[in-house]
Amino acid sequence: MDEQIDDDYQDTLAEMEAESKPKKRKKTASEPATGKFIDIEDKERLLIAQLLNNPELFVKGITFLDKDFFESKINKLIMDFIIEYYDLYKSIPPEDAILIELNMDDTRSDWLDIKKQWPTPYLEDYLNSFIKNMSMKGAIEDSIELLEEEDYGTIEKKIKDAVNVDIDTKLGVTIDSDKDSFRELFKMLTSTEATIPTGWGNVDDKLEGGVTIPSLNYLLAKSGGGKSIGLVNLAWNYVKMKRDVIYISLELKESKIMKRYITHSAKIPTHKIETSEMEIFNHLKKCDDKGYGRFTVHFYQPNTLNAMKLELFIRNYIQKYNATPIVILDYAGLMTPNGKGWQGMFEKDKYVSEELRGVATLFDTIVWTADQYNRCIAFGEQVETPQGKKNIEDVVVGDLVLGTNNEFRTVTAVTEPEDQDVYEITLKSGKSVKVSGRHLFPKDIDGKMVEDCINSDLKVGDKLYVV
Repeated sequence: MDEQIDDDYQDTLAEMEAESKPKKRKKTASEPATGKFIDIEDKERLLIAQLLNNPELFVKGITFLDKDFFESKINKLIMDFIIEYYDLYKSIPPEDAILIELNMDDTRSDWLDIKKQWPTPYLEDYLNSFIKNMSMKGAIEDSIELLEEEDYGTIEKKIKDAVNVDIDTKLGVTIDSDKDSFRELFKMLTSTEATIPTGWGNVDDKLEGGVTIPSLNYLLAKSGGGKSIGLVNLAWNYVKMKRDVIYISLELKESKIMKRYITHSAKIPTHKIETSEMEIFNHLKKCDDKGYGRFTVHFYQPNTLNAMKLELFIRNYIQKYNATPIVILDYAGLMTPNGKGWQGMFEKDKYVSEELRGVATLFDTIVWTADQYNRCIAFGEQVETPQGKKNIEDVVVGDLVLGTNNEFRTVTAVTEPEDQDVYEITLKSGKSVKVSGRHLFPKDIDGKMVEDCINSDLKVGDKLYVV
């Protein structure tokens, strides 16, 4: 901070002198005939002065402020110095320090002596609006180059970060015996979270009424354990509660899901659907008469859906029907993260779950999805351990096994074998392995590693990563 001011700095100060001189300006039809016109530089300088005289808001706002938010070159220098000073000393720079650093004399420091301090609530709103607008402007400018690179995930993150900027001036709730503090605390203790039941009595009892809004919820079961049937059951329960439901499928086509839904809701066996046209119509008419919610199914190819696309789908739905739906996703394991690189199933599922939770929060709704915990290979096949190859049936809890992220991981549980369809995967090299239809393989797509299985989109000609 004690470095000599360079030539560019001096040039900026000279420009400031020129900017400070009165300029002739044409009045517009809507402008008053009298009164001083406040230009951008004056507005920026006034905001800085108000902040310097409000320590509480200064501390809250300094984290979000950036010198590039300011258009005037001299204001950029002032803000740059203020930010640097606070980073070093964790305090507001005194007036003298600003004048010395910027080589200003007293005749050019009138802006520091504000005649009237703004009320804190007004200043907070003004500062919040300023930071949001400047953050959004910066995000849009940065996105121009990213658009050419088709890096939509980064663009989305920049825009969301800008929109979500908020200066929090509250310090939370403190537990003490102060009357006002206790009143706020007791109100919090006795308040109830918004919940919605699942329609499954025994589950709702355990959940003390249902799942909270917003939330992300998982159904976990073995392969063939009825996860999709459970999700359809949930959908019907919510429809009867007069809630709209969108069922996003990444595995089964719309016709399959609709048949399951009609079988469950109208109690019509699947094999009798073709001969039950009038019965199905009457069932749907009764649902309309009772004011039940709307049930919509949409199919995406596996590994083509991310949270950004899902968010767009929900926005379009709300625009069309003026209702926020409950989201049922079958299932999260076949989604991809938003524009992120990832290695291995754990990291992929972690990103997807975080983003789905964000979707639930954004729309203040609930998201249900499913996943399984026993993707397995057939008996007689071998896995890699630090000591060499080992038959899958001989693996025990505590063993280290090489995963698709090319790291050894500890086996934490061993599940009982079950009957499943078995497929044999054979590579060009002649290497082969027998697996279930849901077993994930690391697959190369345009130089990136993704995971895929036979039941989704794994096909002859795909390139797999192998040890």
